[in-house]
Amino acid sequence: MIKTDHPNVKSWEIVTGCERLSPGCDNCPTFWEYKAHGWDYHPRFNREKLREPYEILPPAIMIVAPGSDALHEAITYKQVLAMAAAMEHNPKIVFELGTKRVERLEALPIIWPDNVIVGVPVEEARYKWRIDALRNVQARTKMISFGPMTGRVGKIDMRGIDVAGVVVESWGKSPRSMKPEWVQEIKDQCIEQGVRYTEQNWISQKEVA
Repeated sequence: MIKTDHPNVKSWEIVTGCERLSPGCDNCPTFWEYKAHGWDYHPRFNREKLREPYEILPPAIMIVAPGSDALHEAITYKQVLAMAAAMEHNPKIVFELGTKRVERLEALPIIWPDNVIVGVPVEEARYKWRIDALRNVQARTKMISFGPMTGRVGKIDMRGIDVAGVVVESWGKSPRSMKPEWVQEIKDQCIEQGVRYTEQNWISQKEVA
């Protein structure tokens, strides 16, 4: 879950379980928790959770599938549509949907509701192509989450991106450090390209009050 200072932040565990996709996953606290307890980490759609957004008193922020990936290949298109419908029916709640399955995100014929922030992580230079995929997604607000950073990102093109944030890895037994110059390089490019820059959180309390 990405840190935010909003007083009404909820985790929407509509999908649980996942699998490693890139080095950023290696220190995932959810994976190690499941492993420690011997739980099945296979991705699962929790249909009973679809009612939860209707029970939240807005304004609020709901983190979609924290510690998992709502667009994992094990989640069917019909199930993704059910999630999107629940988001659309609750316009006073801001949903943060982040995914590493960006090829699927780009390919899905979905126009995401205006109250959904759609984002992708970019942990190092070799994942910059995810930004290109995000540009093609039909969403009002598009977010890049630089983190947990495992290397320098370098030059980036953020045309069509609304906000970018750097997330410092503060979880797990041995959180990985990142160099200040990696962060400054991203911050400078955000300023140059007119992209709103934030640290640690995706959105502020003002935007949902």
